[in-house]
Amino acid sequence: MAFHLFLLSALLWVEEGLGCFKCFISRKERVEICDFVFEKQRLDAEICNHIMMKTFLPLDTYVIAMSQTETVRKAMKGFYDEVKKQYTQAKKPMECIPPCGLQEQARKFNCMNCEEEHCKLPIECPIEDIYVHEFRTVVMNCSTGFPLPMDDITVLWKFHWQVRTRRWSRFKALHRGMEFIFLITRMVLDKEGTYACEISTDEDVLIRKYFFVNVTYSSLRESIRRMEQLFNMIVNSNTTEPPTVKPRKWIDLRRVFNPKKSLSMAEYILYTAIVAMATVLLVLIVGGGCFYIYR
Repeated sequence: MAFHLFLLSALLWVEEGLGCFKCFISRKERVEICDFVFEKQRLDAEICNHIMMKTFLPLDTYVIAMSQTETVRKAMKGFYDEVKKQYTQAKKPMECIPPCGLQEQARKFNCMNCEEEHCKLPIECPIEDIYVHEFRTVVMNCSTGFPLPMDDITVLWKFHWQVRTRRWSRFKALHRGMEFIFLITRMVLDKEGTYACEISTDEDVLIRKYFFVNVTYSSLRESIRRMEQLFNMIVNSNTTEPPTVKPRKWIDLRRVFNPKKSLSMAEYILYTAIVAMATVLLVLIVGGGCFYIYR
């Protein structure tokens, strides 16, 4: 009986070496577990191991062996070995993926201070620049480099006209749903500005991504702009001089029969048409005269 009391006092006294055991098992619970062992009138490591596992191993925690005394170490060795095996085979937490985002699967539990730890990263990402020509297609992607919860995900897209900013309250909502891709098929200057997406659950905002779309003039718009400038220049002209009419340039037959000077395509077509018309006219005159003579 004295030995049992010694073991009980050792279990209750030793806390610095218990690790996660002290985080989840209260002093009262430890007494109840050890009382169960005492009722069996034996120091069976398997029984104690079974009770301990049933109590707190479903919480996926870790217990450090109580090795303050040789007696306690031997009594709990089977329990310690099993927990150590479970711990080494347990799934390790993911590493934090910078630069931003609330990453649920990277959360850890610190057995030294019994506290939860998470990535110390902001939920707001740096602004990403996108360059596009006017009238071209723009694609923005709100996906993340870390896993997201499978259910209850909401993606909210917003827009701030022409301003490069991350002040969320100033953005105008565009679309709410589950779409990670935002597509603009025909980008124009009026749509230049900062686009933002927010991924959230019912409890938390997981991440906010920002895209500043830089739009450059297209060649078509530049041509239209130059034509408008030319038109305005003509309309706003203050000249009072009457327009001059250049004298008509008559056909120069010397150019036609001069082999050293080549004709342009327009001149060639014009001269060919004139020769053809003259030939037809000559045939009509000669044919008409012959018709009246030999009638």
